[in-house]
Amino acid sequence: MNLEDAEYWKALINMSLSRFFILRTLHEGATHGYALLEDLKVFTQGCCTPAYGTIYPILKELEGGNYANVTLVSESGRQRKVYELTPKGELAYQQAVKTWQEVFPIIEKVMQENKEIPHG
Repeated sequence: MNLEDAEYWKALINMSLSRFFILRTLHEGATHGYALLEDLKVFTQGCCTPAYGTIYPILKELEGGNYANVTLVSESGRQRKVYELTPKGELAYQQAVKTWQEVFPIIEKVMQENKEIPHG
């Protein structure tokens, strides 16, 4: 662990936000893993996008916890798992939004206090 390393902080933030952004994307509509990842890349503009190897364990965890239902769909001759939030998953998303709404003003305050620190 090197706290001076930007990559350390990016990985930590990415890990924290991955589930939130996945829930947000599924809240928008049912989708399969690869399309979800592509949507996240666009939505986050490449920032805070979960790695390909990270997204499927999170989706499996959501399914196992009854936060998402999975349906097998044939698409272009291959079977794809399509994930859709359950009512429990919708509640989890709403709770995540509320929690981030509480935390974000504090983060914003710290950013304002330190706006003279250069980006990059």
